[in-house]
Amino acid sequence: MKRIIALTLLAALLLSGCSIVERANQRPSRDAAAVQSGAQGSSDSAQSPDAAAETTAMPATEPTTVPTTEPAEPPFNPLNGEILDAPFDGRIFANTISNIRDAIPHVGVNQADILMEMFVNGSIIRCLALYTNIEDVAAIGSTRSTRLMFNSICQHYNAILSHAGGSEQCLTDATNRGLAHYNIDSLMRGADPLAQGTAYRDTQYKYGEHNLFGIGAGIKAYAEAQGVQVSGMPEVDYGLRFTDDGTPADGESAESITVTITYGKSKKPTTMKYDAELGKYVYYQYEQMMVDQITGETEAFQNVIIMHANITTNGIYHVADFEAGGEGYFACGGKIIPIKWECDSEDSPFRFLTMDGALLELGRGNTYIAICTPESEVVYE
Repeated sequence: MKRIIALTLLAALLLSGCSIVERANQRPSRDAAAVQSGAQGSSDSAQSPDAAAETTAMPATEPTTVPTTEPAEPPFNPLNGEILDAPFDGRIFANTISNIRDAIPHVGVNQADILMEMFVNGSIIRCLALYTNIEDVAAIGSTRSTRLMFNSICQHYNAILSHAGGSEQCLTDATNRGLAHYNIDSLMRGADPLAQGTAYRDTQYKYGEHNLFGIGAGIKAYAEAQGVQVSGMPEVDYGLRFTDDGTPADGESAESITVTITYGKSKKPTTMKYDAELGKYVYYQYEQMMVDQITGETEAFQNVIIMHANITTNGIYHVADFEAGGEGYFACGGKIIPIKWECDSEDSPFRFLTMDGALLELGRGNTYIAICTPESEVVYE
């Protein structure tokens, strides 16, 4: 019986072996599969069975992601932030503006990109208007003589300065700084026909010294005729940044801002009142709202900046240590924040910063700047 069982088992094993061989012959060998799968690779190397299995199990290759780039910022006017078709390649022009009670109302101030107000000597307070498009301004003034503070600011902005003359000290200082500057009062009374188109006097406006007005297109044409480059300039960073809404998010309410510009015993208040309909601060001084003498347009500003500076005197004229920088305030959209300001040298423009050191973003539009001593009180509500 044991033998029969053994023979039976042997027969079963033989039959089972034949079946295994037949099944093996019915599928490709692993070597064959490896050769087939490696046909697209090197003919010199054999792919291992494990690698073949991994190859067949790999998912399809995912598409490559092409990195995107941020769109380039469109060119903008460097002094007011308005979007331009091409980068600004011109020169900045500056014109002195009389600002005592007897000399108001102003003319052409609303078309300035920046209007700066300051004491220039003793109790005399004046403004300096900066323009990128002075050729579009038919009348600017009333125009008065230049001062050391004006000369310094024009050097910071490489500006062409028009004025009604000045003392020997102030005119020599302007020349020594390398400024292109023109006494439009004497030019318009001279024999040169082109120079006569730089200014005019309106005797119906005010008495003698307060009725001279610059003509923007004539000033620019005269500067160009003198060989001064007024276009095709390299692009310059004037240190200003702009946004569509410059309202400081963390600002305090400031519907009315009064800065009492002070130097020694001389004091002069300027008040800016926010007009929500205009979206700007309206300029008030001498107990009245400022309007353009010719157009009747309200003088209003998108941005208000107060620069506290170290101001002393050189002779009788005020001078500021602009390279030392300082602090101040910025207002837009009915809100105000404290700020810092700085500049690198006599030839570099002012930069305005938040108190944490980030570049300040102004609202697109014109800006009023009061330049005054730290003793100048600022009240807002």
